[in-house]
Amino acid sequence: MIERRYLKAIVGIVAIFAVGLVFFFLFSAAYGDGLERTMEEAGVEEHDPVYQAPFSYGDDYLTALLAGILGFGLTFGVVFAYFKIAGKGKGERKEAR
Repeated sequence: MIERRYLKAIVGIVAIFAVGLVFFFLFSAAYGDGLERTMEEAGVEEHDPVYQAPFSYGDDYLTALLAGILGFGLTFGVVFAYFKIAGKGKGERKEAR
């Protein structure tokens, strides 16, 4: 079981990230990224993509926000499970000695 202080830290980090993600999308959605701006200034046009992503990131704010939250949740879950499993293996090695 996770200690209470670690659980509070995890919840705090997730909450800070979630609030920060909202403000990030508010400001970044209206402006192109550095590559897009550079391509516009250089007069280079974008070609057809070589690879088509299986999911759309969304054309509006809400779908992009949901995709970001889903991606963060999945990544957090995988990393958390990995360290949980890796931590169990470490404890078993100590007990064997």
